[in-house]
Amino acid sequence: MKSRVILFAAVIFSLCCIGSAGDEAAELPEWDGSRTTPVHRIPIYDEESQQIIPQDPHALPFSSRFSCGECHDYRTVMKGWHFNASRGEVDAGRPGEPWIWIDEETGTQIPLSYRGWKGTWHPSEIGLTPWKFNQLFGRHLPGGDPERPTGDEPVDHHSRWDVSGQAEINCMGCHGASPKQDPSEWAKQMERENFRWAATAAASLGDVGGMASRLPETWVVHDGPNPDDTEWAVTPNIHYDLNRFDNRNRAFFDIQHKPPDNNCLYCHSTHKVGLDRWQRIEDVHAAAGIKCVDCHRNGLDHGMIRGYRTEAAERDSPAHQEFSCWGCHMGPYAGRLGAPRAEHRGLPPIHLEKMTCTACHSGLKPGPESMQKVRLSRIHRTGIHGKARWFTDLPDILEPVLAPGADGRIAPHRAVWPAYWARVDGDKLTPIPPADVVESGADKYLNAPKKVVDILAALSGAEGLNGEPVLVNQGKIYRHNMSGELELAGTEPDEPDYLWGLEHDGSIVPLLGTFVPVEEGGELESETRVLLILDALAGIHEAPGEPVMLHDGYIFQRGQHGVLGMRNSARDESPGPGYTTPAWGWGDPITPLVTDDLLDCIEETQGTPHVLTDQQVIKVLGLLGAVYRGDDMEDTGKFGYVSGGFLFTLDDQDPGLLRSTEHDAARPYLWPVAHEVRPAAQSLGAKGCVECHHPDAPFLFGTVTASGPLATSSVVAKPMHEFQELDESFQDILATSFRFRPAYQWFSWFAAVIISGLLLLAGL
Repeated sequence: MKSRVILFAAVIFSLCCIGSAGDEAAELPEWDGSRTTPVHRIPIYDEESQQIIPQDPHALPFSSRFSCGECHDYRTVMKGWHFNASRGEVDAGRPGEPWIWIDEETGTQIPLSYRGWKGTWHPSEIGLTPWKFNQLFGRHLPGGDPERPTGDEPVDHHSRWDVSGQAEINCMGCHGASPKQDPSEWAKQMERENFRWAATAAASLGDVGGMASRLPETWVVHDGPNPDDTEWAVTPNIHYDLNRFDNRNRAFFDIQHKPPDNNCLYCHSTHKVGLDRWQRIEDVHAAAGIKCVDCHRNGLDHGMIRGYRTEAAERDSPAHQEFSCWGCHMGPYAGRLGAPRAEHRGLPPIHLEKMTCTACHSGLKPGPESMQKVRLSRIHRTGIHGKARWFTDLPDILEPVLAPGADGRIAPHRAVWPAYWARVDGDKLTPIPPADVVESGADKYLNAPKKVVDILAALSGAEGLNGEPVLVNQGKIYRHNMSGELELAGTEPDEPDYLWGLEHDGSIVPLLGTFVPVEEGGELESETRVLLILDALAGIHEAPGEPVMLHDGYIFQRGQHGVLGMRNSARDESPGPGYTTPAWGWGDPITPLVTDDLLDCIEETQGTPHVLTDQQVIKVLGLLGAVYRGDDMEDTGKFGYVSGGFLFTLDDQDPGLLRSTEHDAARPYLWPVAHEVRPAAQSLGAKGCVECHHPDAPFLFGTVTASGPLATSSVVAKPMHEFQELDESFQDILATSFRFRPAYQWFSWFAAVIISGLLLLAGL
């Protein structure tokens, strides 16, 4: 009995300590100087500060706030760079990589940041609440931020925080060294709105099943499963791996004080588009064995050192100088970690005053067209492994753009051009959220590939079709892949007289072929096949109408009791001119499964980074004007679309034409490049001055061409020196002089020899 009382008192005492750890600043012992990492075999606690018993079938997921917070001050960690963007307690510093709201259907790509960097939108400005932000970007968020609003913020009626829980700081996402630490699992759980369960699943502490996204908004974590629904709305649940716990219910975490590079790279990978993995050149520091955290250091406050030269002054911390290019290679700390001292022999000192180290040593080298496409983890959703494709091709991120940074020195930057639908009120543009664009009815003009994929996927599920459904358009064959994308499958030399077909044994045949109704002596099997196809099309989510088939002057559609209905049709009532075989469409009024405009869009954009055409933009702008005109607008209710550095609006004289104008809100967002660092032999200027100072040198005269979702010839294209804010005439003269510099050097040597000879003769 006495032992039970002691045990009960110990449990109560530990819970009190844990509660204070989560809510108040923990008293940390002074570091004793040991550089080892202690073994983390610890009891773990849930969000209610209760110790987790892994054998309990109703156990909750572990909470980093209370589990890690017993020893590490959680509130201090929350002030870290990664976890403190929305609260604004950390200085924003120089511009960095934004989050980008990408919606391929509407051709939207909007740079976002809570840090107020010029050229980005604050999420709240365009209607993104913390809940929606977690839904969009939780796949690569480190947890903790943005979190559930606790103040006087406007209520988001679509939020489901009670169902999903808060995604607390994912400590193991950085410090977990176990090969079982799975960032892909984190992404999948966040996609399912299993916010509170994501860290447990990613750490492989147990198997997490169920989806919070399927549960009613009234569900709370203590409600438990619904006994009447064990297949669809399955509540999130955990089966803890008992092998991870000892007989005292303590879990073992394989922890590294210095996070491994692999954990950093999940969110911070960069890849040049078009290169295979084996072709990638590693950063010179990584190749030398230097780890990310050797330079990007932090203390318990997780105030990550970003490593640029002016950071020390911005943070009022001279020690930060040591962890920059200048600090390691040129400053008083030169030689740290074996860094060679940069001497720059023969380089005019003005270069070091006007340019950053990274201008010559970092990122991709500028080519004839100056910029190349790169794919980034957080922006393009890379690193989430599995058979289905998660990453997106949009937006185009281009580098390097050589432009002045926050300190005025020329530095290499990455660039992204915004693209969005907007209300135009004088010089002010207000982005329209993608959902509002779709709800206006514009979806019938947008995202042609998705509409085709929906049709092909529906037909693939129809029984009795002997082959893979395909679309045949303009002599090209398209099919959908397992990632839900439309891909070019081949070409058809002889233009067929049908759109929808079946691919079987390498040949393409019509979806139906010859058809004769039973009333005219046909076989019942043929009508059954038509019904199967119509049933499949009717199952498409948000189908625009009842599917029909037109054939020989008749309209066939699904009737009652599983019978094929037939009625007369006007001869000109056809969803596609020139197609003599049975044609498929949507009823009342009869429209094609896919309109000619969307087919043209597929032809123009397939295989390109574009998703929209001029004609689609014209139609959507006209629709927006008709739906929203005068709504909260003082003037005419004008609308526009931003892409490729231009604002596109309907021409005032001819609404069937687009007018493009440059606008401040259409300018690219630029942020500096620090990696990948090239060795000195591959730096700009290593081959001589003409590598930058030549009439054809990309550094000054390369073309910076804007990019966007719109397939159009109207895009902004400017020479690099305009971004560097340099005088064009002077740079032209200086560059031209380099054409004659070899002759000038020979002449100078010749003149020096002659003068020396004359002086020698005079002396004699």
